[in-house]
Amino acid sequence: MVRHNSNTRDNVVYDAIQIEYKDMASWYDCFWKSYTEGTLRKPLEVVLREVAVDEPTSNPARRPPCIVDVGCGTGEFLRRLRDDWPSYADSHHDETIVPSPQLIGVEPSREMLEQARKKFDVDKEGAMSSISSVTLEESPAEYLPLDDGVASVVVSTNAFHFFRDKDRALSEMKRVLQDAGTLVIADWCNDYWIVKLYHFLEKLRWNWRFEERYPSPLTSLESMELVKAAGFDEVEIDTYRVRVFAIFF
Repeated sequence: MVRHNSNTRDNVVYDAIQIEYKDMASWYDCFWKSYTEGTLRKPLEVVLREVAVDEPTSNPARRPPCIVDVGCGTGEFLRRLRDDWPSYADSHHDETIVPSPQLIGVEPSREMLEQARKKFDVDKEGAMSSISSVTLEESPAEYLPLDDGVASVVVSTNAFHFFRDKDRALSEMKRVLQDAGTLVIADWCNDYWIVKLYHFLEKLRWNWRFEERYPSPLTSLESMELVKAAGFDEVEIDTYRVRVFAIFF
């Protein structure tokens, strides 16, 4: 399921990301706690619902669903998914029939990934030492170290605007998805003035520190067009507000 791509990965374009999150990783969850509470709730509900819908079977030997989190950061979405799964499964299916999902997180920042490993007690090779259903891999979204068609659901939260080559990232997401799989992306939406203001200020800070182009978020229309161009069908967009706002330099 997990493969190590022999091609040269474009980690060079993520040098700024490595620097940005090297020190931030240790306090990221604490600082952004209210923000992640608000932003992760909706995609978590969608992913749980999609996995549940995909499990109408009486075969206890069937393969467990596989959920891939691209740009998983500190693994907070995967942690919440793991913690919420038992009660959700109990309320929808017989647990002896519905296997627990396999969770895979992919993240380019090694410091953020280290925080995720601490949450799941994972060794540096990526394999779980105590919970075999979670695997964490260091890689950018443009080069997912996964086999074709392994994922029931691919999800990305608060990370898509950081992807340097969004077309390639979407192509990779489509490649690892099963034919009937679902893609869920939750990210900043540049339709709103408050988001534009925040990222204008962030761009000033970013350009002061790095030579790389600032990874600005997209509008809802731009996002839809990109996803459709990547070959995804039945594309839907749902916007929701999060009442948390922070600026720091």
